[in-house]
Amino acid sequence: MVKAKAKILVVDDDPNLRKTLADILRIKGYDTAAAATGAEAIAEVERGAFSLALIDLMLPDMQGIEVMARIKAISPLTEAIILTGHASMDTAIEATRQGAYSYLLKPYQMDDLLRNIRHGVERQQAQEEILRLASFPRLHPSPVIELDSAGAVTYANPAAEKLFPDLGEMGMSHPLLNGLTGPIPDLRSGRLDEICYEAEVGEATYELHIYDVRDAGLIRIYVTDITQRKRNETEIHLLATTDSLTGISNRSEFSRMLASEMDRAKRYGTPLSLIMYDLDYFKRVNDSFGHDAGDEVLRAVTDVVKGNTRAVDVVARWGGEEFMVLMPQSDLTSAKSAAEKLRQAIAEHRFDKVNTITVSFGVTEFVPQDDFNTLLKRVDDALYLAKANGRNRVETLTAEAAAGI
Repeated sequence: MVKAKAKILVVDDDPNLRKTLADILRIKGYDTAAAATGAEAIAEVERGAFSLALIDLMLPDMQGIEVMARIKAISPLTEAIILTGHASMDTAIEATRQGAYSYLLKPYQMDDLLRNIRHGVERQQAQEEILRLASFPRLHPSPVIELDSAGAVTYANPAAEKLFPDLGEMGMSHPLLNGLTGPIPDLRSGRLDEICYEAEVGEATYELHIYDVRDAGLIRIYVTDITQRKRNETEIHLLATTDSLTGISNRSEFSRMLASEMDRAKRYGTPLSLIMYDLDYFKRVNDSFGHDAGDEVLRAVTDVVKGNTRAVDVVARWGGEEFMVLMPQSDLTSAKSAAEKLRQAIAEHRFDKVNTITVSFGVTEFVPQDDFNTLLKRVDDALYLAKANGRNRVETLTAEAAAGI
């Protein structure tokens, strides 16, 4: 249960949002403070500790991630939730690397935000309790385990006994401990002061902090359940890399994968082709049947394409009704055949309400002289040819032919 006096700092340059959040949190039993800039937020933390800070990514004077880093330098146990209207994989990774508890996109559901705040505050309070009770394993609210020099479990506090009742019997063969055989000798030798290790036990993930208590001749392990944090990290990754409508890679993630595959093809001299496709007269679908029907068509077309491509191919939404297929180890002839197969499968598919849809395809093959922009321009030009030549067709464009245009 959240402690009544947990203190939350709201950092956002939007005065209405700042006040609304602060008011809601006060109603929920939190003590709150607010800041409009990074500098104000840092000054608030210097005046007193906070359990958690809600930080907008884009502030007038500095980035929210920088504000979070400076807050944690002053108050390491303060948890942070980054709020933003713009997600990118790099930003999400950087936020979690710097220690963000979670990362939410605006507009967010208030229930989701409050749940994240509650979990973040509980985590902060647990960390404070860990520090307070570090010398008293029996009283520790989280599992604490001790091993002797032979690796046998000599002690498990009540929390550990309750969560892992078979720990004493299984010892180092228990899923919680069976990965520690290698690292522990490094700890005992003095080469390491601490080991931080993740263990999977059933569907849960645990973080183990392991110390050598040399004067007692034992290893002490503090265990924290980080299942929710790992789920949050997975959600962040999905938000930053996938298209929310279709569930396939988004433009940013596809661009990253394309650049990587181009490097691989250039290094090893292997073929690589790119397909770009666009739904014909898609505006008519939205105008005649509504955007919900249009969204359903985009999802259905995506399912058809995924069902008719290889596991190694990468299907992505490029924007609107434009899509890409990245085909490693495929030359132009193979990619053209694949595109024609997709064209036919979509043309023969019967869609709810809309009945039939056709799609135009552009296909090109990577050459070593290509950079990211030239390859994308050529496949876009190939798609333009397909549309100019009547739609519902596949057109290819080689680097040589493109040079002559």
